[in-house]
Amino acid sequence: MAVGPFAQDREGRMDNPRTQKLWICTLTAFFWLAQYIYLPFLTPHLLSLGLSATRVGIIVGAYGLTQFLLRIPLGMLVDRVGHHPRFILGGALLAALSSLMLLRVASPGMLFLANALSGAGSATWISFLTLYASHHSPGEQTRALGVINAFYNLGILLAFLVGGMVITRQGIHALFLLSAGFGLLACLISLGLRGEGTQPRIRAEETGRGLLTRRLGLCSFLGAAVFLMLFATVFSFTNSTARALGATGGQLGLFAMLYCLGCVLGSFLLGTSWAQRTGEGCWLAQGCIVVGAYCALVPWMTHPAWLMPLQLACGLASGGVTSALMGFAVKGVSPDRRTTAMGVYQSINCLGTTLGPVLMGLLLDHIQTRPAFMAVGGLGLVCACLAFGMPGGRVRVGDPA
Repeated sequence: MAVGPFAQDREGRMDNPRTQKLWICTLTAFFWLAQYIYLPFLTPHLLSLGLSATRVGIIVGAYGLTQFLLRIPLGMLVDRVGHHPRFILGGALLAALSSLMLLRVASPGMLFLANALSGAGSATWISFLTLYASHHSPGEQTRALGVINAFYNLGILLAFLVGGMVITRQGIHALFLLSAGFGLLACLISLGLRGEGTQPRIRAEETGRGLLTRRLGLCSFLGAAVFLMLFATVFSFTNSTARALGATGGQLGLFAMLYCLGCVLGSFLLGTSWAQRTGEGCWLAQGCIVVGAYCALVPWMTHPAWLMPLQLACGLASGGVTSALMGFAVKGVSPDRRTTAMGVYQSINCLGTTLGPVLMGLLLDHIQTRPAFMAVGGLGLVCACLAFGMPGGRVRVGDPA
């Protein structure tokens, strides 16, 4: 039964599949706007509190830790009981709550808890993906994931645009408040969602049967490695490096915007004829090499302006790679287990989200900046070699996922 201010008859406009797809995309943008509006400025803020790089890495890594712990059981739960809109509403509420906690507390333990709750909210991302994909035919799944990932990146782009404008004048506490507000707005929008997906529900003992495939395992590892590189640099210590070069808060926001603009373009590239003619392994290898090169080059920059083309290039590569991996990972998985498979994939990804800032913090506390960034960047070459082992042929956007 429809609830909230968006309630309409079952034959009403809100139940129209096209309307629902637009609604989910709009919600996606606002949800990730709330989650990321303060992220580029969080690491410099924590360092300004006198915390060590290692402790800052642990606090930032808490965001990925709860996602790692929750995404597989959450995917299994959603496959069993359905009703994605309720999980999405819960995620938006956690996003708002975590931002209010960041606004009110400054002790390391509470900061860790607040970031962990934010990660718990992001764990519901699998419901966004599965609900959106359920409004498309099997042959449109990879394209659908590319579209919703573009709105994911659009939300982050808007977050960094707003954050860059606000941080210089109002400070980071204003961003925490805005994050809470956008989280509550996402809650309101989520009340307009309809449907529980098209997949039949399954029993608990059937959930993992035939799920773990070579493709899913390889895609999950590559995703974790890419996110490790990104969260060790783009979403954490690249910003402290830029600060050391004299970058302002507004410039940090601009760097983040350029990265996200690249991600949006990279996600849409997945649907082009050029991408469809490229082998899956080659497509992924190219992206991994670019992300690794970005990590290695950041500490060699001598002026903040030189980071701008690097941010854009890294965004293009990571946007294309992460969108493609998400679609490739669930190829061959039956529809009734797709949410669980997506939960496995994203949970393993979150190992990278968790370990990236922790690893970089430890390296920066014990060795010089340039060797630390280059060590992380070397992972890109390892991933490129593994990517050529991707089973399957071309990047076929119309292939069943």
